[in-house]
Amino acid sequence: MWNIFRRKEEVPYKSIIDEDEENEITEDNDKNTEEIEVPHESKTIIYEREYKSDIMVCVSSDVGKVRENNEDNFYCEHIGYRQEKNFNFMKSLNRVSRGIFAVCDGMGGEAYGEEASKIAVETLEEMSREIKSALSEKLHDTVNNYADEANGRICEMVEEKRCKRSGSTLAMVCIVGEYAYAFNIGDSRVYFFSDGKIKQITEDQTLAMRKLKANIYTEEEARNSPDSHKITSFLGVDDRRIGLHSLQYPPFEFGDGKILICSDGLTDMCSDDEIAEILSSDSENYAEVLVKKALDNGGQDNVTCIVIQKNDEV
Repeated sequence: MWNIFRRKEEVPYKSIIDEDEENEITEDNDKNTEEIEVPHESKTIIYEREYKSDIMVCVSSDVGKVRENNEDNFYCEHIGYRQEKNFNFMKSLNRVSRGIFAVCDGMGGEAYGEEASKIAVETLEEMSREIKSALSEKLHDTVNNYADEANGRICEMVEEKRCKRSGSTLAMVCIVGEYAYAFNIGDSRVYFFSDGKIKQITEDQTLAMRKLKANIYTEEEARNSPDSHKITSFLGVDDRRIGLHSLQYPPFEFGDGKILICSDGLTDMCSDDEIAEILSSDSENYAEVLVKKALDNGGQDNVTCIVIQKNDEV
């Protein structure tokens, strides 16, 4: 079992929102934002070639047992985004060369979190062609262009509605031929399951992670701390329009493995071992089974999962 906390430079934000305290807000974003040059990882260049495969994707989203609104949303190639409070879907996508899949977890209380995640996926749909047409070495820049646009629209919504706060996380996977590229902002996650092992691809942008990297917390303390729900970056945080950067990770071949994209409604309720056990089973709709497991374990939050796996190559 791999439980990876990858060391990486922090993004240029110090704003922190506690998801469990809906009425708290950072009073002065200017005081909590500083300009820092964001270093980029050395680029892994994948030479573009035509490669198409059949993909099976399943999606499930549930409001959970505690909250009234489902603030989670998702974007799924050829499916779109969530329109109903609870949603289950499974579809075979034929001859896919490029695809975009994402989970967005809104925050803000009342209907504002739901509105923020909806803005995030609507903006992604509008910009999907631009993202899919980008060369692999330009993909991160294009995703950052999307993040800036979605961030700006959410900030405008906050100003128009005069709400105290709102925002959305982002966990995104772009399929480019044989490879998967993962990006994230906030604490929604991307996992890869292969050969009986599960690997967390993305790194949470939380106060707990910052303390872990500063050697204040151990991995176990970071995992169990209330700081694990205090998010340090999200769509909507950059109200000064400095430029919002997603974290990027080396592309990986997903072959016969399974890619899981999920909100923290799953990972707060289910251990990596439980998730791996489900992904190693003979289930048909893995996303639905994962969501059901989160509900059985308490369902304290909205929960959304996307599971992607490859069918026969063509």
